[in-house]
Amino acid sequence: MFPEAPQLRDELVVLRSWSYYDLPCIEEASRDPVIPGGTSVPNPFSDEAGRAFVERQWSRQTSGSGLSLAIVEAASGTAAGMMGLFHREQPGVVGLGYWTVTSLRRQGFTRRSLSLLGRWALGVPGIARIEALIEPDNVGSIRVAENAGFHREGWLRKYLSTNTARLDVLLYSLIREDIA
Repeated sequence: MFPEAPQLRDELVVLRSWSYYDLPCIEEASRDPVIPGGTSVPNPFSDEAGRAFVERQWSRQTSGSGLSLAIVEAASGTAAGMMGLFHREQPGVVGLGYWTVTSLRRQGFTRRSLSLLGRWALGVPGIARIEALIEPDNVGSIRVAENAGFHREGWLRKYLSTNTARLDVLLYSLIREDIA
């Protein structure tokens, strides 16, 4: 279980709990050709579905299943994406998920958010390892993980099951020694 949701920040980004004010971000994410397929982002979008998405993110912490935070541009307060940690069956290991809306990609928000969240999470008692499963053709996500200090450990063939297929993924990890 995670302690109270943190508010992490630097001069570019803020990571904070989701808000109903973030519905425009969720709506943009719902129109992305990839994000809805691998997440719980509603597609098609409606205000009701967007509010339900926000409430699901809040419930992750209260249920003990994980932690989901909005990536927010510090200067404007505009939500740019999502960064989440999810408990795995292996004690001390959390899985990582993240996405950024198309209009705000390639500005450093995701990498900076991942660096902030990784350092915070590895300081939480009981968390020893963060894992990211990334599809091999997702070059942007690979770049984000590597630039945030994650190490590629392997290629897991037909590991991830989606509604339509089984996919290969790359396994990346971050441990305390990587950020020391």
